[in-house]
Amino acid sequence: MKAFHYNSYRSSRHNPDFYLSYWGKEDCSPNHAFGPGIRDHYKVHFVHRGTGTVQVGGSTFKLTSGQAFLAYPGKVISYQADAIDPWSYSWIGFRGEQVGEVLERTKLTSEEPVFPMDKQLMPNLYELLLEAANHPRNHDLRLTSLLIEFLTVLIDSQPSSADGSVQPRKQDTYIHRSLDFIHSHFSEPITVQQMAASLGLDRKYLSFLFKEAMGLPPQQYLLNYRMDRAGDLLRKGEYSIGEVARSVGYQDALLFSKMFKKLKGVPPKLYR
Repeated sequence: MKAFHYNSYRSSRHNPDFYLSYWGKEDCSPNHAFGPGIRDHYKVHFVHRGTGTVQVGGSTFKLTSGQAFLAYPGKVISYQADAIDPWSYSWIGFRGEQVGEVLERTKLTSEEPVFPMDKQLMPNLYELLLEAANHPRNHDLRLTSLLIEFLTVLIDSQPSSADGSVQPRKQDTYIHRSLDFIHSHFSEPITVQQMAASLGLDRKYLSFLFKEAMGLPPQQYLLNYRMDRAGDLLRKGEYSIGEVARSVGYQDALLFSKMFKKLKGVPPKLYR
């Protein structure tokens, strides 16, 4: 049995602080597997029955009932149900501008992604999300509230240190500040050199850190981000191509149209 649910609410912001994308559950068949592969968002699996294995970063973890694991975006992971006692699990997929910073408050990493489930929220999260999604008026707020509650419980149960202090790695701080720079200045003619200078780093070093963390170089991330924002504006149908182009950092509407078609597969007019 497999059940899958999408969040029907679409945020007006390209990258909201916290956004629950989907949730589901499955009674896996023997040897049911994923990967090795990568995701572009965070995904947590909660094991309710049975066993299985998770492989990440050269390590293998065997999970049983009452445990969970977190897949990080841009990190290769594979997992497989046991051949004799396959696991049954539920899951949530989520993203958001603040999620990475919040997860730094835990001791979890992409190389050490396994943790025990708490006894109250996590075993029942699937049912709670289903109930929240069926609320007629404010299901979006209820789903976000449950995601934040899950992250709060995760921090409480898996703090980054004994005193609960937050001490992110310098490299992670550089990446977050780089993303803040891009998200704040994407409508301007910015360069990687300017971004590196704002952080006091060498351009090549920052490009290396960024690609390692995000899975693509900063120039490509900036292009993707600009075109995603352009797509949001085009779907509203209220703005001219030139207005959209200038809003995402292109003074030349023809160049913008060329880049948009290259990335999205269709010209802006047809996309709109």
